[in-house]
Amino acid sequence: MILPVKKKDSRPRGFSLLELLVVMIIMGILAGVAGPSVGRFMDSLAFKKQSGRIMAAVRYARLKAVTNGRAVIMTLDEDNNLRLNEGAVQEERDLKLSADDTIGLNPEIIKFSPDGHATPATISFTRGDRSEKIIIDSLSGLPVVQ
Repeated sequence: MILPVKKKDSRPRGFSLLELLVVMIIMGILAGVAGPSVGRFMDSLAFKKQSGRIMAAVRYARLKAVTNGRAVIMTLDEDNNLRLNEGAVQEERDLKLSADDTIGLNPEIIKFSPDGHATPATISFTRGDRSEKIIIDSLSGLPVVQ
């Protein structure tokens, strides 16, 4: 039995230079559109991460008061770090704020009692044009984002 001979395809294989240029132009346009969106997303993510650090520090102060059975007083020092005072024991929580971050406590002293209660307070956090208020619930002593 004789097998038929396959014809060799005379067309060149691969992509033409024009096809490659069209694909590169489309990819450039997509990168130009997506780039600013990714930057805004990263800024938003960093803001939420910093807000989470602040809330974690507040929960830590409450937990410390409940665990040790002594009141813990939280204040903000001149370097924008949270200072926890538990009688003779003082602890500083570095919030790792950037240069354009501002934070404020209202009132300036927050007291967490051993039963889990806290003085009602508001922590305001601002980064650039974004801001957030964290309310300390007086009954539970837990932070709530408003």
